[in-house]
Amino acid sequence: MKNVATLLLLLVSTLFAAADPPRIAVVRVSDVFKQLESTVESNQALRAKREAINKDKRLLDYQTMYADLQVRGKQLSKGGPQIDPATRQKLEREFALKRQEAMSLLEDFESYREDRNKEINAEMVAGMRERLDLIHSTAEKLAKEEGYDWVFDSSGNSNTGVPLLLYAKRTNDLTSSVLLALGQVDTATHKETAGGKDAADNR
Repeated sequence: MKNVATLLLLLVSTLFAAADPPRIAVVRVSDVFKQLESTVESNQALRAKREAINKDKRLLDYQTMYADLQVRGKQLSKGGPQIDPATRQKLEREFALKRQEAMSLLEDFESYREDRNKEINAEMVAGMRERLDLIHSTAEKLAKEEGYDWVFDSSGNSNTGVPLLLYAKRTNDLTSSVLLALGQVDTATHKETAGGKDAADNR
């Protein structure tokens, strides 16, 4: 009897599940991410910081010293026998010292550039994580409010580059709703987008 009752319960639960399938929606996370004002501002700030690296005084000084070494090297090679041994020895010693100074300066700059790029990359990753968490929490809040059971990222790809969501029929797309909740689109634009989606779904 217990086995029969268990089978009946399973059958009833299956029928209810079939009659009331889960509500599913999608969000194009990459589109939301790109349209966030914070993403645009962050990209501009990060670009400025990377460009500032190449304006560092150590690099500018190295470039000046390198140009001077080029001139000194040409003078030594073109002077030939016209330069007396004592003068040549002096010029060569000065050239060697300047070259060593330039190499030390370049090494110092390269070390600074590597450390600075690590800092910038860490800042970039932290900012991305923060914005993605915000999109996630906003999508989750909307899904709960509108009664969706599952929400998928329709812009997500697998590690092979193939989209995770290969097909969706009459998908409930919450992308514009997420953008609206995050203050990235106005109400009129959202209504127009939503209206177009509803009309397409009802065809």
